[in-house]
Amino acid sequence: MPSATPLRAALCAAATSALLSVLAAPAFADPSEVTNTQVQLGDVFSQQTLDVVTADSTTAVTTATGNGSLGAVENGSAHVVSSQTLSGSVTAQTRLNVSGSPGDATVLSTAATGNSGDAGVTNGALTGTFTQSVTQAPAGTGLTARAQIEGEFAQGGDVSESTQAIANSQGFGLTASTSNVAITQSNTADLIADGGAIMQYVSGTGVVSAATVGNNVTAVGVDASSMTYSATQTNTGSLTQASKFTAYGTSQETVTSATASANNVNSSNEGPLLDATVSQTNASYVRAQAEETSFEFGSASTTAYGVGNTSLAGNFGPELHFDNNQINSGGGIESVASFSGDTGYDAYSSSTAMGNATTGYSCSQCTGTMSVTNHQTNSADVGASNTIALTGGARNVTGVSTAVGNNGSFYVSAPHN
Repeated sequence: MPSATPLRAALCAAATSALLSVLAAPAFADPSEVTNTQVQLGDVFSQQTLDVVTADSTTAVTTATGNGSLGAVENGSAHVVSSQTLSGSVTAQTRLNVSGSPGDATVLSTAATGNSGDAGVTNGALTGTFTQSVTQAPAGTGLTARAQIEGEFAQGGDVSESTQAIANSQGFGLTASTSNVAITQSNTADLIADGGAIMQYVSGTGVVSAATVGNNVTAVGVDASSMTYSATQTNTGSLTQASKFTAYGTSQETVTSATASANNVNSSNEGPLLDATVSQTNASYVRAQAEETSFEFGSASTTAYGVGNTSLAGNFGPELHFDNNQINSGGGIESVASFSGDTGYDAYSSSTAMGNATTGYSCSQCTGTMSVTNHQTNSADVGASNTIALTGGARNVTGVSTAVGNNGSFYVSAPHN
């Protein structure tokens, strides 16, 4: 690819096999009915390479999605029956080769997603079932997201590189509404999000991150909503991995992070009731690895977080009902973090590994109460390792390494505490 001076690179590559969008806004109409069935059997891939000498700024967005759906209803109710199935591989790859400068701002965003769904209701009610399934293709590679900056002699300002691989993700949102939905997610495919960055000098803020999730549910309710849902997640692929490796000559403020989670449920509500039933099972080997080197540094941070099953149910309102069941087994949970350099100011490195983790809370200012049933079982090894190595001097050096088999936290407190 020919280069110019200056060069502004702003490229976007996307591959999506199936996309469904529904928008309805009937006032006081009968409930909207949506039946969605999506099956993706072949591979989906998106990739791009940017060759840059110098630029004012550089941006690249690369996405690959097996099945995607979106539904929204205003001033009405919706009943949704959605089924998404993927058995092909999904791959997204971004590479930036830079010999001079990518500019004051460099942004790389890379995402590989198997099944993705979102549903929302305003001033109404949401009911239905959502089913998502990803299976490993014969001789397939599962879901892979990779991003890499190669600039051994490059000098830039702010740098942002995010890499994400998710098998199944379902979200739903309520505004002054109610819900009663059931979500079932299963994944048997391998998941990998990795890459990194090599640069001579980062004069601004450099954030390089990788995130991998087997199954994900996100639910948000606002404006006095009442939320009821059940989520069942199973992750049995052989590998769930997030990793990032960065190397700088001189850096001002940098963060290198990797987060790997087999199953994740995150729900929050502002209203009378949040009633959540969560069941999570993981048998995959989960690995998070974040490593950074910088010869001279201002502030440098590496963070690795690996977890088998994690759930959160929080109501900024008076009542929380939370039934949580988590089982983690199989290949184990491993988290690896390291930072090395010569001379600088602040060096921080953190490694956290957990088999099962859950949090539930309600609002004390609303005379909040909780009814919680929690069952957590972990039979896999859980290990966290952390290393900081400096050959010169520094102002502050902080290292944290934490490994927990099962962790539960439940409390009633003031909002946003």
